[in-house]
Amino acid sequence: MTSSLATLYVEELKALTRGHFAWLGAAIVLLAIGGLATVGTQDTWLDGYGIVAYGVVPLAFIPFAAVALASPRANRFVESIFTAPVDRRDWLVAKLLVLVTLGAAYYAALLPMMFVYVHHVGTPLLLRRFLLWAPAIIVASIAIGSLIGVLFIGRSIAAPAATAMGILLTYGGLVPLQELMVAQGNGASRTGHVTLLSPAVLVKNGLQFSLVAAFVPTTVTRTWICLAVMVIGAVALTFWTFLRAQGVETWEATRAQRWTLGVAIAAISVLPALTADTNYDTPAPRRTNAPAVRGVFGRSFASLALVERGRPAPRYCCMAVVNRDTSAIPTDETTRRDLLVMLPIDTSQNVHDLHVTVSGEGGLDISLDPITAQPFPDRLETREYPNDSGPPAADGRHITSGWIVRVPVVFNPTHIWDIGGMRYPFDVIVTYRAGDDPQLRTFNARAALDAQVAPAIYEMGAASAALPLVCFVAAFRRWRRTR
Repeated sequence: MTSSLATLYVEELKALTRGHFAWLGAAIVLLAIGGLATVGTQDTWLDGYGIVAYGVVPLAFIPFAAVALASPRANRFVESIFTAPVDRRDWLVAKLLVLVTLGAAYYAALLPMMFVYVHHVGTPLLLRRFLLWAPAIIVASIAIGSLIGVLFIGRSIAAPAATAMGILLTYGGLVPLQELMVAQGNGASRTGHVTLLSPAVLVKNGLQFSLVAAFVPTTVTRTWICLAVMVIGAVALTFWTFLRAQGVETWEATRAQRWTLGVAIAAISVLPALTADTNYDTPAPRRTNAPAVRGVFGRSFASLALVERGRPAPRYCCMAVVNRDTSAIPTDETTRRDLLVMLPIDTSQNVHDLHVTVSGEGGLDISLDPITAQPFPDRLETREYPNDSGPPAADGRHITSGWIVRVPVVFNPTHIWDIGGMRYPFDVIVTYRAGDDPQLRTFNARAALDAQVAPAIYEMGAASAALPLVCFVAAFRRWRRTR
């Protein structure tokens, strides 16, 4: 870097932080993202927070870069660049380097929360892909946003800001659309090709990972070529437009130059939709180590309930995720609860030879509580079911008053694969005889347990507040100096 370029870079970087609300705005943005991460620990952190912080927010550099390049033209600062003894190319390079620096700063701001996650979980494939996805999207967004910024030379930043926001919304919306099309087997359709206009989709396909869909592209060579053409082409057009096609105050491009610019923009925009890879034939790699929760849906009914020791069954129950509406079970520690099994037996019939077996999957250790020596027949309770809400009996009718067996169990979720929102499946098998029937009956129920890393929410909160606190201190110091 030459001395003049280095000086311009330093001065542009200083100018960025001289705004009255620059540090305050940075603190609020980082605090909002950190708060989202902290709240996200209540459910699957990697999917929700990862997509937002590593995928959606980097696309916001499109309008940010557009406004950063359009503002000097709007406030007539660019006119001094054209007439002062400063190389215009150096100034533009310094401006882009500042944007890249801000992108790197945002990426670094995500690291404290990521380190908390890695400390507890490790680095699953999806996180490794996110760590590559984010910087690639940032670079592409800066390139595209810079091109938008130099195309508008009016005295207002409204036009470039609105254009950039429209492109941001388009690019962001094409990501879930592409996942949907691939999941339906239509990734190679016309709509599937249109989704490749988004650089976020191109990077995701190039890295060969999926957020929801079960398949990824088999080949990625043309995808990477299209992405390189898009980024390099946008940067080249930015420099050519600013240095060759524009003058001090107005456009100075010839008719041939205007056509060249329009055709070039159209070419780098539609090239991915025409030539990028769409052969979605390879099964997507496993994103995490989460077990397959077969036959369990969050809001589906299950004849099971999980309560504190000695507590009655909740009035409204019972969902397949037995503790969905209560607190999650902490991982790697013992938790004692009562598992209530709602038998499809009317209270008019007696229950004999009752035996209950509970088994967990995916690292969930479940055992009958050895502290409770109460025999199973003495654990039977009754429950009233109004409005045909009870389980169906052998003859198909819904019972109105049925038996419940209270099973004291000990949970110990292990082999964690996320910070929160982990669903451990488990099975309950009950054998019994009803009334005078000598035949042994079997009752099967399948459900899941919601678990989370207990201290992670506090560690996430502390990690996410560190950098915003530094920005708040800088904002306060600036306010003290300038008030």
